[in-house]
Amino acid sequence: MKRIRRNISPLFLIAIGAWMVLNQNASMTVLGIAALVLSTLGITLSVTDKESTKTSKGLHVGLNGVLAAAGAWMLISPLTLTKYLKYILGGIVVIYALLTLRRMFRFKYRMGFKIAEAVPVALGAGLMLIPLGEDIFTPAAGGVMALTGVVTLAGNLFGKKKMNGEPAGSGNEKQKGAEQG
Repeated sequence: MKRIRRNISPLFLIAIGAWMVLNQNASMTVLGIAALVLSTLGITLSVTDKESTKTSKGLHVGLNGVLAAAGAWMLISPLTLTKYLKYILGGIVVIYALLTLRRMFRFKYRMGFKIAEAVPVALGAGLMLIPLGEDIFTPAAGGVMALTGVVTLAGNLFGKKKMNGEPAGSGNEKQKGAEQG
């Protein structure tokens, strides 16, 4: 169940990113709804996560609260946010990737997955800092969001080291544990 919960957000990022790549005229209403759904999901997963510390839970809930406020703002007043969209989407990617990277260091994921997770951090910062035309911004932002989801999902599925040196999910955990116990 824990693995399913941890993979919901990356799958959602992949879906929204793919939608933005395919739909050049992404509306603020859909992005607002997506931000609200993602923040609600993030708050729910943070509160129910038994592994997280109180500080980590508070940080995740606070950041997801900011995301929820941005989503509500996108729904209430979409025209005022269009000039800030690159900062909002870039910020979401950077914060999400940094939180994932922090978890990867905390739970000793393989170095290749940590380096791969640093790529979305740089790309999210690039979204905020590099001026892109309107015709290129939406697919670029969607591609960065989808890549963030893919990298996080790959890290969740294959990046965590086990005590016996095999990747998580290799199927030999119970057998090795029975031999050692």
